[in-house]
This record gives sequence, C-alpha cells and structure tokens, in this order.
Amino acid sequence: MNDTKQLARSGAAAVRDRAVPHGSRRIGALQALRRYALFYILLLPTFLFAIAFYYYPLSSGIYHSFTYWDIKRTVWIGLSNFERLFREPATVAAWRNMALIVASQVVVVLTFPLLGAALVHHVRRGQYWWRLAFVLPIVVPVTVVVFVWRWFYSLDGGINYMLRLIGLESVVRAWLGDPATALWAIIFVGFPWVAGLNFLIYLAALQSIPEEILDAAKVDGCGAMRRFFQIELPLIRPQMSLLVTLTIIYFLRSFDAPLIMTNGGPGTTGTLVPGLQMYRAIRDELDLGYGSAIGTVLFGVLLAVSLVNFMLRRREEKAG
Repeated sequence: MNDTKQLARSGAAAVRDRAVPHGSRRIGALQALRRYALFYILLLPTFLFAIAFYYYPLSSGIYHSFTYWDIKRTVWIGLSNFERLFREPATVAAWRNMALIVASQVVVVLTFPLLGAALVHHVRRGQYWWRLAFVLPIVVPVTVVVFVWRWFYSLDGGINYMLRLIGLESVVRAWLGDPATALWAIIFVGFPWVAGLNFLIYLAALQSIPEEILDAAKVDGCGAMRRFFQIELPLIRPQMSLLVTLTIIYFLRSFDAPLIMTNGGPGTTGTLVPGLQMYRAIRDELDLGYGSAIGTVLFGVLLAVSLVNFMLRRREEKAG
C-alpha cells in the first residue's frame, strides 16, 4: 500500500515538473512577443503585400488552371486544360526551344563571367576600372539591350553591315527570319555574356579565398592554371551552384527576348517558349484558364528545380 502511495506521489511530482517547463516556455514566448512586437508590426505590411501580390495570384492561378475562365465566366473543367496543353504540338516545340536556351545559358554562366572575374582578380593594376567596366552595363535595362540586338540582326543592321564590309555578301541574311538561325540569334543576345551580377558574385567568391592557401600552393610549385582548377574552382563551387540555379529559374520563366525580337516566329513555333505560349493564350485568345494551366506547369518545374538544388546543397553541407 505504501509503495503504491509513493508511486502515486512520484507520478504527480513528475507531472508537476513537466508542467513547469511548459508554462515557462509559454511565458518566455509571450515575453519574446512583447519584446519584438515592434519588429512584427513593421513586418506585417510586407507580409500582407506578399499575400496580396504573390501568394493570392499564385493560388488563384492554380485554381483557375482547372477551369475555363474568360473573365465573363468561370466553369470548372478539371484536367482539360492540361490535356489540351500536352496534346498541342506547339507545346513540344516550346519546351524544346526553352531546353536549348536554358542549356546554352548554363554553359555561358559557367564560363564567360567566371573567366572575366578570374582575369580581373589576378590583374595587378587598374583592377577597379576593369571591375567598373564589367559592372556598368547593369544600369542598361534588358529591354533596351534586346531592342539593340534586334537592330543588329536586321537586314540593314550591324552584323550584316560588317559582313558586307569584309566581302561576305553570301552570308548576309535576315537572322531573325531564318528558322535555322532565329533561335541561335536569341541565344547570342548579350555576347560576350559577362553579365554584371554573375561577374560580381564570381569576383567576390575569388576574393574571399584566404591568401594563405594560395601562397602555400605557390610554395609547392603550383602554376596559375593548376591553382585555378585545383584550388580556386573547388572553393567557389557553392557560388557556381547558386548561379546555375538562378540562371535555370530565370530562363525557364523568361520570354521577353522571343516576344520582342520574333514574337515566337519565324512561323508559329520558331522561337516559341512556354512563357510566350502562356502570354499568347491570355493576350490573344483571352483563355485565362489555359494560360493559368501553362503557368501552373511552369511553377511546378521551377519548384522542382528549387527543391533539387536545396537537397543538393543540404547534402553538400552534411558531407562537408
């Protein structure tokens, strides 16, 4: 009997001991809320604007992708928009064009900005002015750049003028009107592709490498090329991974260059990409439900790319 009473008392004591920390945590949370109340209040407008201009349109687009929506009426049609999307021949061409553009830009972001940053990083004199020369084009809007390149590719534009100047009249063509060259012309926009932001990220990564590591490599007899490929390149791998991910995300959803330069032509699918396909469905056909379906598929692909990148980064951090 006494043993039973002692067990009951010890059980009650254990319950009280567990209850005290819970109460303490609740009080601590309330104190933290009071302490940081001003910060939460200041964050509230940003959070509300994010809901109004990002999360609500996103949820609305996903919902309307399952409907026929032409502003006047909304009719639930299930997966019909997605079935139409995957049956349409233009969809295959659009995703093929986009895959080629994305793959090309991934190669670009891993080469030209990195090469420019490495050269500037190892320049002894005038590094500030070289850095300024590469970064200054950031102030030029992308739309202006696209319009300038559209003029370059025109029959009387800069490229054909230079070809005529050196006697290559046979090569002159309407670069954006030829199905064999139109997509590649769009890919080459911005040559030599040393984008200011990519260049700055690479340069900052190279400058953050401790000098002791590079000095030790010099003492061991490593040349400049060997140091770059065996020491510097592995140490800036996180920045390279970041830029590859940002490049994939940007060009998956981008359609400004095909829209301005060719409007998806020549023909109907010469330079068509999914973003432009969505834009046409909404602007030309006023089929908002179908456009929402295209946007939902793009969102799913972008989300998958982001999650894969997140998991790879987590795995690298754990391995490190």
